[in-house]
Amino acid sequence: MKVTKKSTVSFQEPVLRKVAKSKRKTSTPKAGVSLEKAVKNVQQIFKKENTEIKTKKKPDVRTKPTTKSKSTSKTISKATSLKEKRPQDRGIVYIGHIPHGFYEEQMRDYFKQFGKVTRVRVARSKRTGRSRGYGYIEFMHKDVAKVAANTMHNYLMCGRLLKATYIPPEKQHPGFFLGFNWSEDQYPKLKNRRKVTTQRNNSQSTEDYKNFVKSSLSKLSALEGKLQKKGISIKFQAVDVPQL
Repeated sequence: MKVTKKSTVSFQEPVLRKVAKSKRKTSTPKAGVSLEKAVKNVQQIFKKENTEIKTKKKPDVRTKPTTKSKSTSKTISKATSLKEKRPQDRGIVYIGHIPHGFYEEQMRDYFKQFGKVTRVRVARSKRTGRSRGYGYIEFMHKDVAKVAANTMHNYLMCGRLLKATYIPPEKQHPGFFLGFNWSEDQYPKLKNRRKVTTQRNNSQSTEDYKNFVKSSLSKLSALEGKLQKKGISIKFQAVDVPQL
């Protein structure tokens, strides 16, 4: 009986070991497969997040110009057009103490000896069109403008010392050369005066003439009232007044 017991125990032990080994072998590959799957899932999640971030950024960039108002777009377009029109390489020189008779044509002809002159402007009065004694000259290149400013500063011309200074690009603006060149024959006040004279000399309609007569009579009556308050009694009599 003892012999049989020993043989059964010895026979069962290797069987159990084989079963445990088989379980271990089968469990190890499953863990490796699960890790690989987890890594792949994480990579897929990161890819999705990156794609979502990119898709979110793109519409914001596209929608920015659409959200801008018309006024801002117009101002931006004007600023860009001014920058495109005015090249950055050109130089501007301020000239002061300009003598009488040394105006746009004479300045252009004189400063040609330094280099190519693109624009000339003399500051003039709106009321009379006469020169204010200073102006601006634009050259094609900055270096030419610097040389002209250095040579013409404190230069004696017609009993006056010219003051020439180079204006750097940071202080330049398109207002130096806006509009057209004024002269003693064409300036703003003269143009306004011509407009008023043409309006007054045009043929008036009957209704306009009646309104003019009414306004003139009311002004006369108001003046009579002011004079009476001060103790002066005067009555104005209108002549050739039509029946209204």
